[in-house]
Amino acid sequence: MKFKIAGIGIVSILCYISIFTLCVSAIGIGVNPAKLELEIENGESIQKNITISNPDNIEFAFHIYTDDEFNNWITIADPDFSLGPYQEKEIYIHFTPLTEKVGTFNTTIYAVALNPNNNLNLGSGVKIPVNINLKKPTTSYYTNPVFIVFILIPLILIFLYMRYRRNSL
Repeated sequence: MKFKIAGIGIVSILCYISIFTLCVSAIGIGVNPAKLELEIENGESIQKNITISNPDNIEFAFHIYTDDEFNNWITIADPDFSLGPYQEKEIYIHFTPLTEKVGTFNTTIYAVALNPNNNLNLGSGVKIPVNINLKKPTTSYYTNPVFIVFILIPLILIFLYMRYRRNSL
């Protein structure tokens, strides 16, 4: 009886190991920097770069994307690409906030690596937190309408005075 229970236990352990080890796949992905901090004025556009690396010895397909609510703020140049073993690629990310609000906005950029030769579509990914501090735009003095009016009024008055003076002579 003891041998029967021991035999069932051994068979159970072997089945458990064989079932779960067949589904395990380890994929590496490297990302630098691990976090993005931005300060942007409304209406301003800024570009940041991240480096994606493949630390494994096989080729992987990569996909870079962001949260849906920030798709119109964040543009990722070349979001789908492949990297060979031990290669890396610099990805350009453009941030153009399209809101009149000011404050801090948090989102995430996702980098996912997939083995193109694997039919199971297994992969791994990295989340890159992004903190966007959106500030009120500062108007420079030469585009400030009040400044322009204070310059134009005296110039117009000088022009009119010179014209009146020439006509009276």
